[in-house]
Amino acid sequence: MYDLVVKGGVLIDPAQGIYERKDIGILHGRVEAVETRIPADAKQVMNAEGLLITPGLIDLHVHVCRDIASIGIDPDAFCLRRGSTTVLDAGSLGHLLFRIFRRHVIEASKTTVFALLNIKSLGMIEFSKREGWSMLLDALDGLFAKLFVNVEESVRTIQENRDVIIGIKWAHNGLEYLRLARKVADEAGCLIMAENHRQPDALKYLKEGDIVTHLYHGLKPRPHDGLLDEDMKVQPEFYEALKRGVILDVGHGAGSFSWEVAEKALEQGIKPHTISTDLYTLSVDGPAFDMPTTMAKFLHLGLSLEEVVEASTAMPAKVLGRLGEIGTLKPGAFADLVAFKIQEGKFPLTDTMKKTRMGEKMPLPVAVVKWGEVYKLQ
Repeated sequence: MYDLVVKGGVLIDPAQGIYERKDIGILHGRVEAVETRIPADAKQVMNAEGLLITPGLIDLHVHVCRDIASIGIDPDAFCLRRGSTTVLDAGSLGHLLFRIFRRHVIEASKTTVFALLNIKSLGMIEFSKREGWSMLLDALDGLFAKLFVNVEESVRTIQENRDVIIGIKWAHNGLEYLRLARKVADEAGCLIMAENHRQPDALKYLKEGDIVTHLYHGLKPRPHDGLLDEDMKVQPEFYEALKRGVILDVGHGAGSFSWEVAEKALEQGIKPHTISTDLYTLSVDGPAFDMPTTMAKFLHLGLSLEEVVEASTAMPAKVLGRLGEIGTLKPGAFADLVAFKIQEGKFPLTDTMKKTRMGEKMPLPVAVVKWGEVYKLQ
């Protein structure tokens, strides 16, 4: 007897090439069977008639350092209950505070939380508070970078937390910090996530499997942010980065998604590998909101539903090195899934430049299953 059978939904599982009606049998927190018909002989049956079923969403850019740094949100309240069963904290904290983060957030949350370690020893604790000492971070082209970075301890922290730390994060500071991040990543044998700043110079530090986030960042004066030049053309270094296997991630956030940039980039063949929100205290109440809203923006931009689901499930699972356990509902995988309605109508979708497009489709989560436990959202 199964613990749970999800019956009657249309399963979209790009990792398995499935887009059809399927029943899903769940036992001991894992997927046991995916079949056209499974008898309703289970401890619990979830009626999914008229709903789409996807693997649990995986958000590769959040900040869930609640009660530790001012940017942090609660992963269970703002991620799990909006469809994201697995998230990657994108470098909120460095090695000095990581043990606290692991104990009080990662190990205490129902949401599965992986992490990037910030290259700065304290992480992003200065980000929202505008501490005066933070001016030293970029003073004189990073002259004081080594005061804020400890390569040896960062490598040690990654090695001691391999089960949850997948890489190192470079965010808002100068290229000296990215050079040090490259050193840590090479010594620890992990990836780098780099924000889309100081381009194209920053791309030179990235190798196969590394990530550029904030892909559709609005244009800013030099030091140049974003993938387009002043003529709205994709800088050639981004095509070169794609060829060597660099991952392109959305990282919407409160300041890093422009409709105009996204439209121009897609016209020139630059699609995201992964869709993510950059949820934190300044973006969770808009304009990012959550993964379903961010996914809706890419449906509006012309990506197919299958492409959007793949970029929100299978591809981020692959980046995390966990495809097969998460990002799919193949037998043996963790029983993480989302049941959606696709609402049709007119939905205002606003970018971080305060420009709005009217979307026609909005994925609305109805229920989330995490390790076989059902959370009703309506």
